[in-house]
Amino acid sequence: MQRRKVLSALGATMLLGRLVPAWAQGYPNQAIKVVVPYAAGGGADAVARLLGRGMSDELKQSVIVDNKGGAGGMVGADFVSKAKADGYTVLFAGNPELTITPWLQKASYAPLTDFTPVVLVSQSPNVLVANASLGAKTMRDALEAARKSPRGITIATPGSGTPQHIAVELLRAQTKLDITHVPYKGASLATVAVLGGEVSFALVGAPPLLPHLSAGKLLPLAVTQPKRSPLLANVPTVGEAMGIMRDDDLVAWYGVLVPSHTPPEVVAQLERAASLYLKQPDTRAKFAALGTDLIDMPGAAFAQRMRTESAQFGEIVKRFGIKSD
Repeated sequence: MQRRKVLSALGATMLLGRLVPAWAQGYPNQAIKVVVPYAAGGGADAVARLLGRGMSDELKQSVIVDNKGGAGGMVGADFVSKAKADGYTVLFAGNPELTITPWLQKASYAPLTDFTPVVLVSQSPNVLVANASLGAKTMRDALEAARKSPRGITIATPGSGTPQHIAVELLRAQTKLDITHVPYKGASLATVAVLGGEVSFALVGAPPLLPHLSAGKLLPLAVTQPKRSPLLANVPTVGEAMGIMRDDDLVAWYGVLVPSHTPPEVVAQLERAASLYLKQPDTRAKFAALGTDLIDMPGAAFAQRMRTESAQFGEIVKRFGIKSD
């Protein structure tokens, strides 16, 4: 009887060993690919590479960044949505391709159901800036000065259908001012436009602005989020500056996601590795140097934020008839 029990237990163990997938027997046991849906050298790419090095140390495995740009981030997101759900293909994406662009054009993936959010890593404030030659020190005064100028109020953004474009539409609706939106192909070109005086203002993410703010060439007027950004603690929110858009959270955020149906144990390991790195004492300063505020939001809360934000952006896109480039 005892011998039969031992043999039965041994057989069950061997069967379990055959049934348990490879990830449960030592994930990760090979390199992890992090797909960034933008070209190398941009803000998202820089944050992804910094995070990848930190996660590699925690996971004791290589983390390789793979840039798959195109269609405003949708090419890379689509690639990961169709990848094997084993934790070895990860998406490092932002809100344009996850909560905005799918409302503007047909997407081959469903952001809220084709991915499992792992961790919301960081967010960069979107900053309304003016050329220092405008002479105004506050957002209210700067808008009034621009309104009286021959050019009028012109605001450059990184493109149509971006979070910054949405912010411009809300600003125009709530101030009742005659504001002209001027879309450029990227934040760098919009920054160059306001530096050169082609437009009165630019509304872009912080990374390309920081050196010009430090040099005094551009004046930061407000950030488009409910609370001030730690990165630019002296810059008021639009709510503080104008008394409007107090609850609008129009930032550029970046997060880690995996294909849906990835085993929960794998998702948990990725979340733990990312969070351990993000909690290290010197990580926040490294992120700030890249122009982004560290967030470290767990997967469940990240998923809820995506759902809420997607619904809000969908309503705004419909209300203002926003189109993509």
